[in-house]
Amino acid sequence: MIVMGLDLATRSGWSVRNSEKHRSSIVCGTFSVAENNHGDKLLWESKYPVAANLFYRLVKEYQPDFVAIERPEHGVRQFKKKGKADLTGNEEMVSTINPAALQLTGIFGAVAGICQIKNIPFGTIAAVSWRPVYFGKGVKPAPGKDWKDLAIEYAQRENIALPPTKAEQRDAAEAIGICTCWHNCAIPELRWMQQRFMELRSGAFERKRSAA
Repeated sequence: MIVMGLDLATRSGWSVRNSEKHRSSIVCGTFSVAENNHGDKLLWESKYPVAANLFYRLVKEYQPDFVAIERPEHGVRQFKKKGKADLTGNEEMVSTINPAALQLTGIFGAVAGICQIKNIPFGTIAAVSWRPVYFGKGVKPAPGKDWKDLAIEYAQRENIALPPTKAEQRDAAEAIGICTCWHNCAIPELRWMQQRFMELRSGAFERKRSAA
């Protein structure tokens, strides 16, 4: 069975694993919707068809039986930042949001649409759910490091080939964890997709495919 993992962002990490092979055979990489082929910055709605196209190419190449996606937040977090100084020179704290968080929903929608069209079941899993399964309960990054650093170290211990740059490694390595924890995903409330997921987990889908 071929499982793909996705850590979606402006630069998304992806990984692919064949369940019949050792973890060291996992392949991974990234795709970016930051710029077009001419190096021009992509804005908002332009990113979504580009994401769909890049993901479709991965699907065409690796033919996944299931796609595990880190769940986008269902709300947009607000945080405080310094605004313009008033006449007295005091800087007012204002509430703002990260616009990339809003774009993430559109990128997810593009990916989900390709999965539906290609008849590939997918599921989502929150970071707080897959990390304890992948790294072990109670495991946390060492001081001065974050979860992405931990994911890189794990991939290196498993002899999984990572992309050449540290920036790409940070996204691709987490996609490996998401891919590995596919069986803990929440499945959309679509009957065919939930049924296929259960068949994949039980091995019934592989038996049916072998008998065809």
